[in-house]
Parts: sequence; C-alpha cells; structure tokens
Amino acid sequence: MEIVSEKGVSGAVKILLDIILAVGVVCVISLPVSLKWGFESTTWTAGENYWFLLVFLFGTGVLGIGMVFELRQIFRRINDHNPFQRPNAVSFKRIAIQALGISAAYIIKIIFYISFLTIIVAIAFMVFGLAGLVFSEIFRQAVEVKEENDLTI
Repeated sequence: MEIVSEKGVSGAVKILLDIILAVGVVCVISLPVSLKWGFESTTWTAGENYWFLLVFLFGTGVLGIGMVFELRQIFRRINDHNPFQRPNAVSFKRIAIQALGISAAYIIKIIFYISFLTIIVAIAFMVFGLAGLVFSEIFRQAVEVKEENDLTI
C-alpha cells in the first residue's frame, strides 16, 4: 500500500479532513440553535451563560475550521508529490497562529470558568501552536535547500 498518493494513506487522510471540514462548518453554523437546545434540555450546573459560550465556541470553531482547511491544503499538496513548497510552510504558520488563538481563547475561558479540562486544552493548543511554528520554519528552510538544489546543474 502506498503511503503518499491519492489512493494511499495521505489520500485517505485528505478525504477524512474533507469530512471533518464539512461537519465542522455545519456545527459552527448551527451553534445558536444547538447551544440553545442544549441549555433548554439539560440541567446546567457549570454556571456558564449562553452568550459567553456562543461567542467562545463560534470563535474557537472558526479557528478550528481554519486549521482543518490548512491541513487539508497541505495534504492536497503532499498528494501532488511535492511537499517542500512555500505554501506548505505558510500553511503550517497559519495553523500555528490559529492554534495559539484557540489557546488564548481557552486561557480567557479559564479566567471566567475554570476547569481542569480547560487548562489541559489551553496547554495542548499552545504546544501545538509552538510546534507548528517550528514546522513552518523547517519547511521554509527545506524549500530554500530544494530551490538551491533545483538550480544546481
């Protein structure tokens, strides 16, 4: 079985990312209705209010959709058998910035509604964002090396 091709593992991952992207868009669009239904149908003990959660989930949802979109673009380029190109480095940087944005949102949430899980998610996205910045720089350097090698006769 091939790893990097449309019919290989990377192609399957891209299809999975397409599905996640579509489901994520539907979830974010339906947030006002689904969150209201959730508040009405359950006993809410956390003390979090509807408007805070709506803004919080909408903001982090949009950033999450952006991360999935960029990751999908990376896999599309990888399936073209040319992973070391500038757009991939840019996509990694965008993913990193969006992950750090999600981390910042969870840090703000900690101030208003602290929970152990919120702290874990904030730290996880911070690490993910910082790792994305590192990968962005590695891909940028790889592109420069590749461009130099392409110019060599």
